[in-house]
Amino acid sequence: MKYLIIVAALCCFIGIVDLPMGYYTFLRIIVSFMTFVIIVNEFRSRRFWFIAFVLIFIFFNPFIPIYFYLKPYWIVLDIIVGLLLFIYFLKLIPKAKIKQHETIDIEHEEIPRTRDRIIK
Repeated sequence: MKYLIIVAALCCFIGIVDLPMGYYTFLRIIVSFMTFVIIVNEFRSRRFWFIAFVLIFIFFNPFIPIYFYLKPYWIVLDIIVGLLLFIYFLKLIPKAKIKQHETIDIEHEEIPRTRDRIIK
């Protein structure tokens, strides 16, 4: 599912070019689907991502579309959404942890022993 975020981001960057209306309908569907998935995942954890992707979902929803009628507005919006999706993808990748060397405890602890031993 993580890699569909990259596909949606790349589709946003491709949307900068002047393409037929069918592509932009496809772009609305894929971006709104991915933002809905992210909204569900971020519902209780991070406020910034939740609010940002709710706004993106409102702009890109295919059911009640918002029309700006001017391509420069959509170019800016596509770039911002593509970058946000890409940054969110990078946040999902776990960072490599630096391995620390194991230390050996030199001090010897004496285990208290009782007189009676239980043998199994």
